[in-house]
Amino acid sequence: MTKIAELLQQRARAFDDFKTLAEKPILTEAEQADYETKKRAVTDLDAQIVRAKEAQALSAETAQPVAGQVNHINKAPASVETDRYVKERSLVIGAAAKMMAYGGGNLFSARQASHEVYGESHPVTRALVASTGPAGGFIVPPDYMNEVIELLRPAAVVRGSNPRVIPMPRGTMTLPGQASPATASYGTENSQIATSQQTLKQIVASFKKLTALVPISNDLMRYADPAIDAMVRDDLVEVIALREDLAFLLGDGTQAAPMGFTGFANAWAASQGGTAGVWSSTSDSTAAVNGSAGNPLLGQNGGNFITSNETYTETTVVNELTGLINRLDVANVPDRKRVWFMHQRTYNYLFGLLNSLGLYVFRDELSKGTLYGYSFKKTTQIPINIWDPTGTNKDCSFIILAEMTEAMILDSMSLELAVSREGTYTDAGGNTVSAFQYDQTLIRAITEHDFQLRHDSGCAVLQFVRWAPAVQ
Repeated sequence: MTKIAELLQQRARAFDDFKTLAEKPILTEAEQADYETKKRAVTDLDAQIVRAKEAQALSAETAQPVAGQVNHINKAPASVETDRYVKERSLVIGAAAKMMAYGGGNLFSARQASHEVYGESHPVTRALVASTGPAGGFIVPPDYMNEVIELLRPAAVVRGSNPRVIPMPRGTMTLPGQASPATASYGTENSQIATSQQTLKQIVASFKKLTALVPISNDLMRYADPAIDAMVRDDLVEVIALREDLAFLLGDGTQAAPMGFTGFANAWAASQGGTAGVWSSTSDSTAAVNGSAGNPLLGQNGGNFITSNETYTETTVVNELTGLINRLDVANVPDRKRVWFMHQRTYNYLFGLLNSLGLYVFRDELSKGTLYGYSFKKTTQIPINIWDPTGTNKDCSFIILAEMTEAMILDSMSLELAVSREGTYTDAGGNTVSAFQYDQTLIRAITEHDFQLRHDSGCAVLQFVRWAPAVQ
C-alpha cells in the first residue's frame, strides 16, 4: 500500500515535468529529446503502478493464516470486555484499511481476509460492511463518475438568431448612414428646379472587453478526477457567452458594456421627443414613453414601446403582440428576419392561453416554432421581477421583437483562453496574490466585441409584461 502511494506521488511529479514541456508551442532539439525522456518516465511509472496493484491483488488471494491461528469457523467471537479493538476505534480503522489493502481494494476480498485473520464477528470484520456507514462504510472508497454535473443555465439566444456578424480587427469601425433624404417637387415647364441635399450620419462601433479569471489550486488539478481544469474552462466559455447575450438583450451602453435592444429602443424614443425607460428590480421603474411622431414617410413613429396592460386578457395580449409588429411596420423596418425574445414564463402563458370557446389561441403555431409567423427565443436572462412605475406590481418582464438583419455583432477578438502559473491577481478582498507563491494556476478568458443596430428603430419592446400561467 505504501509503495503504491509513493509511486503515485512520483508519477504526479513526473507528469508535471512532462506537461511543462508539452505545453510549449515549439521545442528545440534538446527539449525534444528531454520531452521523450520525461514522457517515458511517466509511462514507466504507470507500468510500475499497474504491476504493484496486481501484486497486491494476488497477495490477498493467496494469504494464509499465520502459525497458531485457527480457521474463522472454529474461532470464538472476540470478547467485548477484553478486545482492545472494541475500546480503541482507531485500531478498527487501521485494521480495516489494512484488510482493504490485502483485498486489493476489493471489499469482498477484504472481508474474506478479515474473516480469516480476525473472525466473522470481530469489530474489524463488521466495520467492512459498506452499508453500516459511520460504523465502517467510510472505509470503502466511493466510485466517482468522470464528469462534473454542470449548473442549469439559460441559453444564449442573440447570436443564435443570425444577426449580421462583422469582423472588426482594429477594435473600432465607423459605419456611415443616411440621416435625411433629398426632396422632389413638381413644377411648371419653365420653372426652376429646386435643389436639395441629403445629410449623413455615422455609427461608431468600438470594442467592449469582456473578461473572466479563475484561480485554481494546482493540488486540485493534480489529483482531482474528473479533471478540474476542463470543468473550469467549459464554465468560463459558458459564462462569457451568457454575459455577452445579456448585454445584447438589455444593455444600456454604460460601464464599458455594449448597448442592447432595450437601449436602442430607448434611444429611438428619446430621439422622437419621448422618455427613455429606466427599469429596476428593487425600486419603482420609469416607463419608456414614445414621443410625438415626426415624418411618418421616414418611419418616424414616436418610438417603439408599448406598455402592457397589468390586468391582461386574451384581447389585450393579442392587441399588444400585434401592436409590436405594427410599431416596426410603421417605422419602415424591414420584415425579413424578425425574432421574438421572451422569458419562459411568458411563453408558457401563451402556450396555454385559451379563448372563450376553450380553444388554444397560440398553441398550434408555437408548436411549429413561430408566433405570428416569426421565430422566437426563450431565455431566463430576460427578468420577471421588474417593478412597475408605482411599485404595485413587482413581477414584470419584457417581450422584444427585433429585425435581425438590422442587428450587427462586430467581433474584434474571438474568445481567447490563457493559462498561467506565474501571474498575480487581485482577490475579492483587494489583496494581491501570487499564483506562483500559492501554487495556483490562473485561467483567463477574454473576448472583445460591440453590438449595434443599423437603425435604432430596428426593435420594438413590450414593457411591464405580467403574463404568467395560473399555476406557477
